[in-house]
Amino acid sequence: MIKHIFSGIALCAMGLLVSCEDSDLPGLGKEANTTFSGDKLVLTYGGSAMQGKQIKFHTYDGEKASIEMSGVLDLAALFPSENLPEIGLLAPGVVPGEIITQLDNVPLTLGADGSTYSFSGTDTSNGRELTYSGQVSADQMTMDIQVKMPDDNLTGTWNLASGQSLTMVWDSDATIDLGGNAISTSMVASMAGPLLSQLIADKVQTFSFHEDGNIVLSYKKSGSDTWQDSPLNMAQYYLKDGKLYVQLNASEIISTITRTRAGILDMVGMLGDLVSYLSEGIPLKYEQAGDGSVTLTLATEDAKALLKLLTIDFVSDKIVSALPENAQSIVQPVLEKLPDLLDATTTLEIGLKVEK
Repeated sequence: MIKHIFSGIALCAMGLLVSCEDSDLPGLGKEANTTFSGDKLVLTYGGSAMQGKQIKFHTYDGEKASIEMSGVLDLAALFPSENLPEIGLLAPGVVPGEIITQLDNVPLTLGADGSTYSFSGTDTSNGRELTYSGQVSADQMTMDIQVKMPDDNLTGTWNLASGQSLTMVWDSDATIDLGGNAISTSMVASMAGPLLSQLIADKVQTFSFHEDGNIVLSYKKSGSDTWQDSPLNMAQYYLKDGKLYVQLNASEIISTITRTRAGILDMVGMLGDLVSYLSEGIPLKYEQAGDGSVTLTLATEDAKALLKLLTIDFVSDKIVSALPENAQSIVQPVLEKLPDLLDATTTLEIGLKVEK
């Protein structure tokens, strides 16, 4: 009998605990505990909208919350008319160099009508300072973020180096047929350097590295004579272990390309091999000369992996169509034979020199 009494008391106690845990908090309560992305998330970084991110919000007591920020690439949301399946891919986080940014013990203030929590604060980690503020309801979250990355000597605006700004070293056992002649890849590289340097100079005026990690290009659109700045939050950077990593916001970029199902499916297949470049960024060797100029170099294995993107038909077609006619006859055969060339490549280094 006593055993049954104690068992009953234990069950009642457990019921009370569960009841307390499941009970609603005053006002909004735990209804805000979810992951916000897409049209349910309004995120700004440095005052500009940022796509391709998600934020997980969780509170136990309605007084403090944990906020987890990360990247997401939802092709179904980007291309709803294509009926593409949802594909989970790693993507850059919100803060450059951080795949996940975790904010703990964030103080909450319940709104007067009880339907929203507001919050704000500052987080210092990894040498950077992050200031944030926002508001969350049951079905939407808004958040503004300002970041100051660790000091570096890249911050500021850079010009392309005078003369030949792009250099290429390419050694491969395979050759390229140009006009019936077998041309070595080293010869192609020697011709490509000056040609691509001029093409870049015609389209790009400056590179600006902002203190919040944004990279902004001053560039010309095709057919325009006016320089304009690239959007914020499309490309970011951070320095680590003597290298500069460039992170590209795939959601921003993919939304600007030709939206064909075949092209997107080709890109999805290729992205599977490029997960680390999506999440961590593209690593570039970073060297500063005595005159202050900086050379950024893409090393062999990284160059080979990334150049495979050029084998996608709609990508190569766009490249060729954007080139002057005298350059198309050189570039087209290279792109057509690129898979074989890359398989036989032993050295492929691409460098870009910039100066203030």
